[in-house]
Amino acid sequence: GGFGGGGKGASGDWDWSKGGKGDKGDGPGTKLFVGNLPTDITEEALNYVFRSYGTVLKTFIMSGRSKSGQNCAFVEYEKPDQAETAILTLHEKYEIKPGAGTILVKRAKSTRVGPY
Repeated sequence: GGFGGGGKGASGDWDWSKGGKGDKGDGPGTKLFVGNLPTDITEEALNYVFRSYGTVLKTFIMSGRSKSGQNCAFVEYEKPDQAETAILTLHEKYEIKPGAGTILVKRAKSTRVGPY
């Protein structure tokens, strides 16, 4: 039985990549929403943090959108399990700038644009 006790590291038993061979980057859960970023965040800085967990295909910063004065961004990974690792490792745990507060990392709502 694989379930029960669990504890740390149980997430390693999951295999999200099954059956996902055909998708090129826009598969399930490869795109992340990142919130609570410092206002002076750069794509370089974002890349630097997120590439530790996988291959980053795209980063996009939406400046000046939020009322709180914090920035938010989207980061797209090559594989869903890379995105999952980033969520587990960074969400409400990582400060890009000491004192700026922890960042939020969640799955982006998949909004399909274009002729699908």
